[in-house]
Amino acid sequence: MAHNPRMPIRTITFDWGDTLASNHGMPYAATQRRAFVQLAEDLRALGGTIPPTWLEVVFAELKSVWMSSVDPKQNPSGAEFDFAGLMASWVAACHVPADQAATVIERCFATLTDTVIPFAETLPVLTDLKGRGYRIGILSHVPWPGDACRAWYRRHGLAGLVDFYSLSSEVGFIKPHPAHYQDTLRQADCAPHELLHVGDHPWRDITGGKAFGFRTALRLTEHIYPEEQLASCGADGEILRLHEVAALAERLS
Repeated sequence: MAHNPRMPIRTITFDWGDTLASNHGMPYAATQRRAFVQLAEDLRALGGTIPPTWLEVVFAELKSVWMSSVDPKQNPSGAEFDFAGLMASWVAACHVPADQAATVIERCFATLTDTVIPFAETLPVLTDLKGRGYRIGILSHVPWPGDACRAWYRRHGLAGLVDFYSLSSEVGFIKPHPAHYQDTLRQADCAPHELLHVGDHPWRDITGGKAFGFRTALRLTEHIYPEEQLASCGADGEILRLHEVAALAERLS
């Protein structure tokens, strides 16, 4: 059944990287090296023994699983990899009990997530949308553990504006897998066509969101995705700046 075009938008969800924050180029080798060199020092200070090739093994395993997870040919099911499980195995290899390592693992994830830098307009735009009565959600393909992601939003003063998070690391699947959109819809507590999703990925955000019944807004980017993919994804609207979202939501309503 076709949705009522006059049905108002009740919930607005946002992709995270390159939509609310600068993220192009993930994963960042320099940031990962800094994070895990520090983690090795912290584990050694806790009495751990760092194997001679530990850093090389960590970098190689992380690069392999990260890259294979985003390749549809290698990961046709769209399953998200278990970053928290990998971290636990790396720490265990240093003979440090997980409960003793919790604080230093949190520190490592803080370094990794702070690679993502919020755009200057993110805070005022989300504040304005909340003031207009919209529920705000985060619908993001991100392998970092959910607690580390929520901590990032707290550190940057955004957590109080977010009503819910649908993260691939917690759902277990990467958008456009239906499970990711279904989890979003469950938390949004609205009909699919009452939800406007804003994202920069023509396939994961726009094509996938439209197939699930969401209204969609394409955050236009430069030199990340092929222009023909951006032009053909069929978004309900396009934005260059986040402050355009409110007007688009009103128009679609």
